[in-house]
Amino acid sequence: MRYFAILLILAVTAFAWVDEDGRDSSIPQGTFPGGGDAITLTILDTFQVSSAGQMLGLDTQDNSDQLVVMDSYPAEMLRAVKMGTGNPAWTLPAPRSFTFGLCHSWPVPYGWYVNCFFDSNMYYYDGTSWSIAFANPAGDDGRGMDFQNDGEYIWQTNASTGIYRIDETGASTFYPVTLSDQMSGLTVFPYNGNLGIFVTCYGGGQDWFLFEFDGSGLTFIGSANPGESNVTG
Repeated sequence: MRYFAILLILAVTAFAWVDEDGRDSSIPQGTFPGGGDAITLTILDTFQVSSAGQMLGLDTQDNSDQLVVMDSYPAEMLRAVKMGTGNPAWTLPAPRSFTFGLCHSWPVPYGWYVNCFFDSNMYYYDGTSWSIAFANPAGDDGRGMDFQNDGEYIWQTNASTGIYRIDETGASTFYPVTLSDQMSGLTVFPYNGNLGIFVTCYGGGQDWFLFEFDGSGLTFIGSANPGESNVTG
């Protein structure tokens, strides 16, 4: 019986796969946390990005009216559009296939970082060419990213286990997070004098999960749903 159980585990592992959106089939969807403070999300504007076939990572640039999306498979393109209209602004070929997260560093030299769910590198664009910046501490499990301008850190979701804070040398700190599903998107922003971190999940519907970082650890604050009915993914 013990040998049969081992064979069964190996068989399940063999059939695990990562789809073109970066979703790992070996990570099951579970029950999401409830409770926490009441959070209200208000939709201020909506627009379509008709030029993109797939939108994974998202980022904005300070003092700019552009939204940049990772139009991954099959285009493999960073695609900038005008916020409010979705009109194309510029494009930049990605460094390789199956990229997911992207973030814009600040201040100069205003480069772009991207990760990939089929290799373990973090890539950097310096305005002229792409290079491998450092080994991604999340390996190929890195997904959504954002850049903390005041600390010059990259924040990145790591599958279903937690969140990384990474400096621009590749040194990192890992903060465990349990959301019972694989995390995807992430954004950071000032919050109560600390840092707020919203994350989303592949299987979490439209729910946004809010954490507060006080400089040493993450505290779950609560979750909310923007209630947008016309969303496909």
